[in-house]
Amino acid sequence: MKRAAAVFMLLAMPACAGWEFSPAAEVGASGGKKIFHHLESANRKGLAESRGRVALVWEDDRNGEPRCWLAVREKSAAVFSRPQALSKGECYEPVVQGMGRGRFVAGWEADGAVWARPSGKGKALKLSRGEAAHLTLARADERTLYAAWAELAGNYKRIMLARLTLDAGGLKAEYSVPLEEALPSDDQAYPALAVSADGGVTVVWEDRRKKHTMILAAHSADGRKFAAPYRLIDMPQVRTVDLGAGMGSMRPTLASCGPGCLVAAWLDKRDFLSGYDVFAAFSQDGGRSFGRNFKVQDSFGDNMAQWHAAVAANQSGRVAVVWDDERDGTADVWLGDWNGKDFSDDLAVPGASGAGAQSDPVIHLDESGRLHLAWLERTEAGGTRLKYASAGRKE
Repeated sequence: MKRAAAVFMLLAMPACAGWEFSPAAEVGASGGKKIFHHLESANRKGLAESRGRVALVWEDDRNGEPRCWLAVREKSAAVFSRPQALSKGECYEPVVQGMGRGRFVAGWEADGAVWARPSGKGKALKLSRGEAAHLTLARADERTLYAAWAELAGNYKRIMLARLTLDAGGLKAEYSVPLEEALPSDDQAYPALAVSADGGVTVVWEDRRKKHTMILAAHSADGRKFAAPYRLIDMPQVRTVDLGAGMGSMRPTLASCGPGCLVAAWLDKRDFLSGYDVFAAFSQDGGRSFGRNFKVQDSFGDNMAQWHAAVAANQSGRVAVVWDDERDGTADVWLGDWNGKDFSDDLAVPGASGAGAQSDPVIHLDESGRLHLAWLERTEAGGTRLKYASAGRKE
């Protein structure tokens, strides 16, 4: 059993060895009103950083209906700004991408379509033509970004990709293309997207063409034409009466970890007796292929299900994965560090673990190496609070 250690050694370790976290702060407080927040989105892209500014997006029901919000913490500020609504009506699964020079682009789902706009007063741009969901964003440079989403084509949704440009006139779509020309034979959903230093674009997503949910990946050298998709999972698809059509994988996340380096993390049910585990894999050729799969959580987390996994990385090659599980009786947020060969023992995040329930983490790792983390905390009244903390490496 990998990384096994005596229980007394685990208990003696500091609560997040290797990281020094700031105190947890509440974001978008509702003045004591009972509300419910959501941090769901394709690729779990709820946090972003741009020239020291940090943006957080989420959905909550403070106005009596689902609405999407954005709050920004300025570089010199201790707290986030008052939340600003992203759209005028019901809104779901918002995402945000830093674009350099302190700018951000946000995206969301509303009215059966997916939308994006610059933060601030920019005009919203409708990206989809048909029924669509599960939008995610990834930056190519300070002017260019890509969007991916699932859009109805025939009887099922398929993954679409658009190239967007941001300038003084606002946000514009240059083009949109399907990853595959053929109509889908079953649903495709929850894309995760990353752009390599050479301009290549890689998308990974949930796919049901084999009648069970698996993770597929596809690469494009130019962001227009994609090579045939391939399976990200390195375990054979075993078919038995007990397991059904396959082992089941879901909610992929993807990040760029340096020139030619991509890292994916997802929830995986290959060990079906304990529910979903967190797995990760690396590509060293810009997304044309991925290597072996690594189990991220340590042996102390092997006997219960993990949820809400997300990966973050920067161009220096630092990689971190977060998730929540109930190994200590209630949901806590856990962090795994990549050391170049394997993932660290699981680290309980201060402020996001212990008494009560803390879950649904989103994560960002900026180029200075600072880790940004937000999560949900269940309140005694039955609603939730939105919390944020950041961390630097201990010397």
